[in-house]
Amino acid sequence: MQTLFAGTIALLLIGSGPALAQATGSAEGEIRRIDKEAGKITIRHGPIAELDMPAMSMVFRPVDPALLERLQTGDKVRFTTRHENGTYFLLDATPQK
Repeated sequence: MQTLFAGTIALLLIGSGPALAQATGSAEGEIRRIDKEAGKITIRHGPIAELDMPAMSMVFRPVDPALLERLQTGDKVRFTTRHENGTYFLLDATPQK
């Protein structure tokens, strides 16, 4: 009985892993650095409520490398990010006027 219980708990934890490891949020920020060679972009952003994240500067990996071409350092943007398995991915960024 104890083995069955432990196995059930393990399956529940494994099955819920991806759902717990992925979250999406949006914020406004300013492009501080673009590193095309490394495929990274640094954004100084306001709080991201959906990710329970305070305002800060951090590095994102764009899911579409074309984002690195159409954004410039200093651009004010509205962006969407996904946190997945310890990495923050930049899903989209729209320059604001």
